[in-house]
Amino acid sequence: MPTGGLLLVIAGLFAAGTVVTWLAVTHLVHASGLAGTSGHLEVEACTWSRSGGHRYPHCHGVFRSDDGTVVDPGATIDSHLSVGSTVGLRRTASGGYERTGAGALFGWLAVSLLGLAVLVLGAAAAGVLAGARGSPRKLMLLLAGLLAAMLASALAGGVAGIAGAF
Repeated sequence: MPTGGLLLVIAGLFAAGTVVTWLAVTHLVHASGLAGTSGHLEVEACTWSRSGGHRYPHCHGVFRSDDGTVVDPGATIDSHLSVGSTVGLRRTASGGYERTGAGALFGWLAVSLLGLAVLVLGAAAAGVLAGARGSPRKLMLLLAGLLAAMLASALAGGVAGIAGAF
């Protein structure tokens, strides 16, 4: 690949890694309980919408904050939940809702690690382009560690999500 094309790939890796990491971390802080208003959604109904050949769930109900200061009778979350169930959520500053618990926490952690891995891959490619000798090897070891942690986190999130479904 010519140098100009490689520069474009490196720029794309940095851009994608930055966006994925930023989005995942914003969700991660809510899933972990570090941001937002803690409360519960009493699921009253769920509907499905279609877009691009896929079906997407939307569950509606009443959100009540744990401290009783926020009540939202029109709360909606884009997750498939059981009608009549009560689930823990965090209300974001924008008025949206995020799932909490181990499944959501490990899931968003896995996506955050994926974003970091893409950033490290971009740094390694930049190192190769610059002619660095030792740096790309260290970055590849870091990349392997990030990917291993990402897979472990995704597995933990999957197990927690399945266990929470019962």
